[in-house]
Amino acid sequence: MFIVRRLAAAVPALLVVSLLAFWFVDMIPGDPAAILAGTSATDEEIATIREFLGLNEPVGVRYLRFLRGLYDPEVATSFRTGRPVAQEIAERLPTTVAIAVGGLVVGLVFGAASGVVCALRQGTLTDTAITILTLAGISMPIYWLGLLCIWLFAVHLGWLPAAGASTPAHFVLPILAVATRPAATFSRLVTANLLDVMGKDFLDTARSKGVSELRVILGHALPNSLIAAVSVAGVQFGAMLGGSVITETVFGVPGIGRLLVQAVGSSDYPIIQYCILMFAVFFIVINLATDLLTQWMDPRTRQAATR
Repeated sequence: MFIVRRLAAAVPALLVVSLLAFWFVDMIPGDPAAILAGTSATDEEIATIREFLGLNEPVGVRYLRFLRGLYDPEVATSFRTGRPVAQEIAERLPTTVAIAVGGLVVGLVFGAASGVVCALRQGTLTDTAITILTLAGISMPIYWLGLLCIWLFAVHLGWLPAAGASTPAHFVLPILAVATRPAATFSRLVTANLLDVMGKDFLDTARSKGVSELRVILGHALPNSLIAAVSVAGVQFGAMLGGSVITETVFGVPGIGRLLVQAVGSSDYPIIQYCILMFAVFFIVINLATDLLTQWMDPRTRQAATR
């Protein structure tokens, strides 16, 4: 029932997003027909292209055609290439998802490890150094960090390629760049939660049974600390998908972000509208998956959801 209620609530949310996406994109300055026709085109040629694209139709008719394109790919075609929007997105989506998933995994691993170290080494030089690095990671803009990574690893050291996505090596720098913020966030979160549960009775019971301190932390305290990290992971994953515009522009990755940039530059309305709607669907699915995973890990939330 919980899933049914969440999906039922998502329908009006997606309808509102579709309205806003269509309306705001339709208000973008510029004439797509004039951009496609070129600077040397005549008014008659521009009018013909505008008629062919359906831009002369009433707003309501164009919005209904936009909704129809959700189940009929042949209706939703790119102004710039003439190809179905679903095909344009499908070719680039795996690249964007690979970078986001890779960044989330790397960030979670390094964040959890550094969080455990900080909790065990409170007040030491190691704790101070990790705290400074995590604060820098949270505060540093992704585009500036990306340029620093390109300068160091691609230009200065020559270890990795600076742009593209043709080989696995091309994904290393984008993943490292996007992993910085989730790693810093997870580190601070795990540290705070570990320090909160370190004095709990169930940990004292484990210690009284002769369990080593490392096993107490990793086997008992850390799983409880990761429950809160799951919710943050969902937010971070959605943010990395939404921030793909900056990441893919800096590293020259042919993903959804680059596709959006090109669509905005050419006033390719269908690409922009369906990409925005796709990101909204991703956010809803990610939030639902996060809630389900949290309920599975924490029985208290599961009981609250069934009430």
